[in-house]
Amino acid sequence: MNTTMQLGMIGLGRMGANMVRRLIKGGHECVVFDRSQDAVKDLVKEKAIGAESQADFVKKLNKPRAVWLMVPSRLGSRPNLSGHRIQQRPATSSSLGQGRRA
Repeated sequence: MNTTMQLGMIGLGRMGANMVRRLIKGGHECVVFDRSQDAVKDLVKEKAIGAESQADFVKKLNKPRAVWLMVPSRLGSRPNLSGHRIQQRPATSSSLGQGRRA
């Protein structure tokens, strides 16, 4: 059984962009946003769905929305996209791809 999903990725540095590429190769749909529109345009060429703003990003995602944030660790103590602080929790193998919610 081949199940595909739609995922939104914010942060298209080396790690985020490569994750999007692998997801697309696996048949998944990725909506992407980054402060650098060049990074977005590069992935659109590889079949990602580009967003020009945060609002556009949200509009392009189907509900329920799944979003992955790939931001440098030094940004973890700054306000997130909605202006609220987020609690950093390192990803573990048990929290990735297991269908579990933390």
